[in-house]
Amino acid sequence: MTADRADQRFDEVWLKVAGLRIHCLTAGGSGPAVLLLHGSAFDAAGVSFGSAISTLSTRCRVFAPDLPGFGESDAMPDGWGFADYSAFLSPLLIELGLQRASLVGLSMGGGVALGFALDAPERVERLVLIDSACLSDTIPGGRSTWFAVHFPGLSALQWRILASSRRAMRWALRGAVPHRPEWVTPALLDHVMKVMRKPGAAAAFRKWERREVRWHGLRTSYVDRLAGLAVSTLILHGADDSLLPVAVAKRAHSLIPNSQLEIIPNCGHLAPLDQPDAVSRALREFLHAA
Repeated sequence: MTADRADQRFDEVWLKVAGLRIHCLTAGGSGPAVLLLHGSAFDAAGVSFGSAISTLSTRCRVFAPDLPGFGESDAMPDGWGFADYSAFLSPLLIELGLQRASLVGLSMGGGVALGFALDAPERVERLVLIDSACLSDTIPGGRSTWFAVHFPGLSALQWRILASSRRAMRWALRGAVPHRPEWVTPALLDHVMKVMRKPGAAAAFRKWERREVRWHGLRTSYVDRLAGLAVSTLILHGADDSLLPVAVAKRAHSLIPNSQLEIIPNCGHLAPLDQPDAVSRALREFLHAA
């Protein structure tokens, strides 16, 4: 099935992976394989990576799945954490017919990609971490995030408000991309709100947040394993990221043996949305350098 969204053209396929029905965007007919892994909350493959899919597909085969619990895919299985998402990539690659692929992960997707690259480096050609999770055990956003996640009903109320109010959703999206307000189009609002209104869309995600966000820090951090990462890695980080400070990316760069670091100016946490041209250029240069 071919679809157009926000002037981007791609194919949509449905996969059966580990018993779950998974929605995946694909583009490009030849070249090395690249798997794009989106962030959390309202994110999905067609939200954060629309521009990157178009850019990379000229020289790569691009695959951008909605991870379980996000977008149009089946709900996240109860009890999942970062390690489960990383393990999920193995059967996903098999279903896509890929022995190896380069992985590009944003925020939560970065943590998922990093975990897989640490456990199965032979299956990862190159790794790109964009404003990535799991590079620190510090809670993104500090203690206020812990209260938002663990205060009974607060997270559910926030989700309900966003899913029911276009004005609130527009405000949240513009806050996520402060340098690109024009990105928040009516079509994008329609797409995000449709996904958020799916029955039970956020239930498993909220449980995942409560497992991963602990009072003393995040449950999953790979800092102690970064020195052993055996994959060529590009770290992209927004200079104005308020959730994960630049210091986190700089420390990761100092620990990962074969890594490059690029700090993107005038850019918040969702770099592919806030500065899509800079991110697309960096991805092209890194992934096509092999």
